[in-house]
Amino acid sequence: MKKNTGLLRVSSVLLTTAVLLGGATSTASAEPTPPPEPLPPCPSTSLCFMHGGELVDEYYHVTPWQYLPIPLPAPLHVVNMRQESAWIGDTKGGARCVEPGETVAIYLGTIEAVRVTDSVECRLT
Repeated sequence: MKKNTGLLRVSSVLLTTAVLLGGATSTASAEPTPPPEPLPPCPSTSLCFMHGGELVDEYYHVTPWQYLPIPLPAPLHVVNMRQESAWIGDTKGGARCVEPGETVAIYLGTIEAVRVTDSVECRLT
């Protein structure tokens, strides 16, 4: 009769490993992360685009959809200091409303269009 020695060896190795590691503990220490840098000021009547910690574009008039002079790749922040909502559009055809007083962090994609409305509500009309 032939024994299955391969299975026994694997079981033995696993048991030995479990016994050796059973009493071991590991601790991870993380370096403290600095607080995020504050965004530059955005005027109270503006929709601002911040990239790399700098103000790169600003809109303060109600506008229909328009393309940005230069598409803005992520990461960036969109800050709406206006009393009305605004919309941002990305290069993949998506759109997102930015409510009054809201800051939106964009981590993926590229923003290429903007629409500043005269309504507080986030609805496309």
